[in-house]
Amino acid sequence: MKEYPFNTAYTQARELYGLELNPDEFESLGLIAWDKIGNKQYKLYKYTTEPCQTSTGEYYVELPCNVDIIEAITTNYEDYQKTTPTTISSNNQSGWIEDYVENRKYNTGALYMPGKFIKYRQEGNRIYLADKFNQVNILYKGVIVDDEGLPFLNNKELDAIAGFCQFIDVRKKATVNRDAQLFQMMPYWENNWKVLCTQARVPDYINQNEMDEILNVSASWNRKRFGKSFKPTA
Repeated sequence: MKEYPFNTAYTQARELYGLELNPDEFESLGLIAWDKIGNKQYKLYKYTTEPCQTSTGEYYVELPCNVDIIEAITTNYEDYQKTTPTTISSNNQSGWIEDYVENRKYNTGALYMPGKFIKYRQEGNRIYLADKFNQVNILYKGVIVDDEGLPFLNNKELDAIAGFCQFIDVRKKATVNRDAQLFQMMPYWENNWKVLCTQARVPDYINQNEMDEILNVSASWNRKRFGKSFKPTA
């Protein structure tokens, strides 16, 4: 499926509806529409960095701009604990064993992160750490973005975002100008946006595994016994 830079939707809105929005206004409306559609394309990122320190002594890490969901935050040594309640010393044999085990691991899952999980709190685009750590590993899901830091769009999303901008523009003009004719047209443009939004949520291509999951909702029998595909052909 072909993907387009986010601002292509601006051209789409202008060509389809004759909208003349300033770039900042369009970007705000477009991102609202894109978030309502919900088709976020994620990539799993692993980011390692050294914490910085604030003037008040707190340690923090600046998050990359495309962070959407944080999966795990660890430090650069393994978690281990003695079987007794005594204090863990730096030369404890358990630490060496855990490091050895970690180095021998292979074929781990995509969501696996080495190191000890650490406590943190997130404020805006920063995470603040409970203690001082020499190194922090961050595993997160980030949105795939274009050169301007905006998400890529497919054909259906272009139409849906353009439709949303048109609906908001009509509603704004009707409210500000108290235009009865525009008020009457608002339900039409709202419904147009909702239809386009629903269409944008449906992928252009559905493979047999995905169709099998869809059919499982309404059919309990095994469709494979018939020896044919129930996937619709375009």
